[in-house]
Amino acid sequence: MTFASDSMKLVATSGDGTLSVCNLRTSKVQSQSEFSEDELLSVVIMKNGRKVICGTQNGTLLLYSWGFFKDCSDRFVDLAPNSVDTLLKLDEDRLITGCDNGILSLVGILPNRIIQPIGAHDYPIEDLALSHDNKFLGSTAHDSMLKLWNLEEILEGSNGNSGNASGAAGDSDSDKDGMDLDNDSHKSSKGSKRKTKSKPNTLNSTNNFFADL
Repeated sequence: MTFASDSMKLVATSGDGTLSVCNLRTSKVQSQSEFSEDELLSVVIMKNGRKVICGTQNGTLLLYSWGFFKDCSDRFVDLAPNSVDTLLKLDEDRLITGCDNGILSLVGILPNRIIQPIGAHDYPIEDLALSHDNKFLGSTAHDSMLKLWNLEEILEGSNGNSGNASGAAGDSDSDKDGMDLDNDSHKSSKGSKRKTKSKPNTLNSTNNFFADL
């Protein structure tokens, strides 16, 4: 689940493949998507509230336009077939994914692309969190281990390599969609498939973790 504080709405994904928007003022489900082909496991709100991004069990990221929740407006498949178990918003254009193959990736949204791998666990990722200043990323996995990553150092090292990002699914879906009633549907587009692997880049270039949590 994630909370849209400006509109007092709770956005939730479900194992039945639906995305629901609950109005907390009226305590009612305001909108619900059509059934997806796969389970929706994670969700974040991006693009200043105009886009809702969902991670699925088959590794596809589904992009919904706010106010048009019946069907996704775009799909990003480069993380497939690895289940996207958790998503963490870094800013309005980038998010961090945690997949069941243990890989953490920095992903750009509109244009959709894998910017770079961040690190890895030996087991599926369970949760992600940022420090108060966004300089450090914490990740936990099924190995009961917390790893800390120096995001500032990792992102600085990638500034000169932005042209090497994986093929984008395209800018076919504008991030300027209106925030009207749920009365529109969009056609989906698919990108190319690619797997990425990386070695952990943790604080001071060493493995820093807390075991046996």
